[in-house]
Amino acid sequence: MSQPHIYTADEIAKIGNTLVYFAEHIGDLSKTKLLKMVYLLEETFIKHCARPFLNLDFEVWKFGPVAKDIYVDVNSAQPHIFKEYISTHPDQEGKIFISAKAKFDDDEFSDIEIEFLDKVVRQFGNLTAKELVEVTHRPHSPWTMTAQHYEVLEDLLKERVFTTDYKVDFNTQLDEDQQRIYQQHLEYLAASKSLK
Repeated sequence: MSQPHIYTADEIAKIGNTLVYFAEHIGDLSKTKLLKMVYLLEETFIKHCARPFLNLDFEVWKFGPVAKDIYVDVNSAQPHIFKEYISTHPDQEGKIFISAKAKFDDDEFSDIEIEFLDKVVRQFGNLTAKELVEVTHRPHSPWTMTAQHYEVLEDLLKERVFTTDYKVDFNTQLDEDQQRIYQQHLEYLAASKSLK
């Protein structure tokens, strides 16, 4: 079993405000759709900038990549980690929807990150949760490539397995130079976090 991530106050603020941004810009934001939007933001940003947006780990699950800590938080009656930012509302069928509890605060974001938040909302925000799952499952996507690498793709698609601890490998979408830059960013983030 993977261990829970320990978040700094800055990380919580950035992730929380990202969730607020999606809740403010996407109507009827379900839990599944939110999880896919967070993932697609990370994938898109890494592909174009060779650095992480939120620096979350995404596990290979049946319905696509999932940031487990966000999943657990939005799956509970009330969020714990992101309680200052969002609230959850189950409908009559038990499907969970997300709403913003705070106003979006851009203090944690660069101009390019704001552009990417907007870009991802424009590109994917009108798709259904099911359509977003199909996007994450496309051939040669990091989710698909990681599932193939660990030989769990068929088990996931045939619903013999629903979750794994395998982390999505974003290097599959980067060339050699981008992989080096991406790795340097990850090392920098880990080093700077250890100093906090």
